[in-house]
Amino acid sequence: MASSFFARFRTRLVVLMLLAVLPALGLVLYENLEQRHLETERVREGAIAISRLAAANQENFIKNTRQLLATLTQFPFLLLGTNRPFCENHLSNLRKLSPDYLNFGLVETNGNVFCSAEAFDGTVNVSDRAYFQQAIQTKQFSTGVFQVGRLTGQQALNFGYPVLDEKGVLQRIVYASLRLSSLSEAIAHIPLPSNGSVTVLDRAGTVLARFPDPDKFVGKPLVGDPIVKRILERKDQTFEMAGADSVPRLYAITAIDDGLFVGVGIPLSVCFAPANEALARNLSILGLVATVILMASRFYARRSFLWPVSTLSATAHRLAAGDLKARAGKIGGSAELAQLGRAFDDMADQLQKRQSEITEANEHINRLNQDLERRVKERTAQFEAANKELEAFAYSVSHDLRAPLRHITSFGEILRRKARGLDQECSRCLEFITSAAKQMEHLVRDLLSFSRTSRTEPHLAQVQLGDLVDEAKQTLQSELNGRLVRWDVHPLPQVCADPALLRVVFNNLLGNAIKYTRPRQTAVVEIGICPSEREHVIFVRDNGVGFDMQYVGKLFGVFQRLHHDEEFEGTGIGLATVQRIILRQGGRVWAESKENEGATFYFSLPKETG
Repeated sequence: MASSFFARFRTRLVVLMLLAVLPALGLVLYENLEQRHLETERVREGAIAISRLAAANQENFIKNTRQLLATLTQFPFLLLGTNRPFCENHLSNLRKLSPDYLNFGLVETNGNVFCSAEAFDGTVNVSDRAYFQQAIQTKQFSTGVFQVGRLTGQQALNFGYPVLDEKGVLQRIVYASLRLSSLSEAIAHIPLPSNGSVTVLDRAGTVLARFPDPDKFVGKPLVGDPIVKRILERKDQTFEMAGADSVPRLYAITAIDDGLFVGVGIPLSVCFAPANEALARNLSILGLVATVILMASRFYARRSFLWPVSTLSATAHRLAAGDLKARAGKIGGSAELAQLGRAFDDMADQLQKRQSEITEANEHINRLNQDLERRVKERTAQFEAANKELEAFAYSVSHDLRAPLRHITSFGEILRRKARGLDQECSRCLEFITSAAKQMEHLVRDLLSFSRTSRTEPHLAQVQLGDLVDEAKQTLQSELNGRLVRWDVHPLPQVCADPALLRVVFNNLLGNAIKYTRPRQTAVVEIGICPSEREHVIFVRDNGVGFDMQYVGKLFGVFQRLHHDEEFEGTGIGLATVQRIILRQGGRVWAESKENEGATFYFSLPKETG
């Protein structure tokens, strides 16, 4: 338990230290984002500058070609002459003087080549070439697109210039074929960032020059490539996009008026490299500082908190295990923990003292309990002996009184029959003596029955309660004297009890119901059961005179009656007998009633448990 607590404390300490480092981490990340933004802008500006430099480089070829062709038009004897060998000779010499060009030539307005520096036989028509069509239409200098020369068989970019006569009528087109390798060689000298590239495209999306790897790209049509599409649309001077190799790059585009485009691509990793290096450096420093702080905090916490708390915890465990002599002693750490250690030892002293007092008190209580148990046993034995003597005396007295009472009753009846000449007062006295003797005989009989319930051990057996109710009803028939009684008997269960004692219970309860319904024209007696999981609950309900519930506590006492003898006869022992029988069989007895609304008597018997 202690180790898990310390582990949680260490975790909280680490989290606290990390929370302290978080602002610095956030500052480092924010600075990195700012630096990335600045580096991106710097690289963007550099890419634009490179693209403009490459474009200027390419424009030099175009300007030089325009100037060269314009100069040739100043020699009509050459360009408008009809001597083909003469023209081919001069153009061939011009090609030798201009190594960047593959060919020079003159084209008739119908597209047939009149002459060229590259000798040819037969007829060659170039009317389908873009530079020728544009020069015919505009009568101005024109730039073509990527082509493989029909005379040279090599990759080239052709330029056309109109040849006009003195009247300004177009007579021929003079053209020059620029060697594409010259374009790639020119941009190869432009300084580029690592893994950067420069690409020159014509207006049809074909690569005219490329660095690096010109051999892999020059002449390759890329009009379907998303990057090339965006370049040809001329929407953005710069944009970011991933190429076919899935590498995101920053592109800077510069358009040349003659239908050419220069694109510079720089990987974003190059843009972010300085920022990433700075971030790695700052994170390393921050991690080192955080590690030092955590180690220092861990050492401080262990020395100033965990060790003292561990000492207190171990001492507390010893105390909990019963070692009341355990003490923390002098512990290190902060002043608060030292004070806590002293308070802990003071508590242990008080606990040991209290434990000694409790031990002494328990020994004294044990001695008192032993003496009390002895005295209780003696008093219980005396009480049981006195109770047995009392029950034996009551039984003996009740039994011995029956014969004299029977004699008094018998002789009183004889005197009443023979003394016919007695006056009214004497007859009344004799009647009183006879009645009192009979009442006394009933009381003695009930006392004997009550005494038997205490002296007789119950003999348990399976008893069908319905049968006992039927027997009790038959026994009470002689007391009805023609009264109208409605018996409402519900199905009753079979219980485990003493049948003889239960017979006494039903005789008393049903007898009371018959007696106290005497004022009713029709007596209603209901016998049934109440649902219960643990016991059988049987009730006997009548519509008699009932009783006041405030006296219910006296109902089951010996000689306790809630009605006068003039109203209802009785000895006050029947319900006490019922209660004793039910209690001896593990049940309970209670009653509910309202005056003049009848009464309900309940008794319960335990259910058998398997």
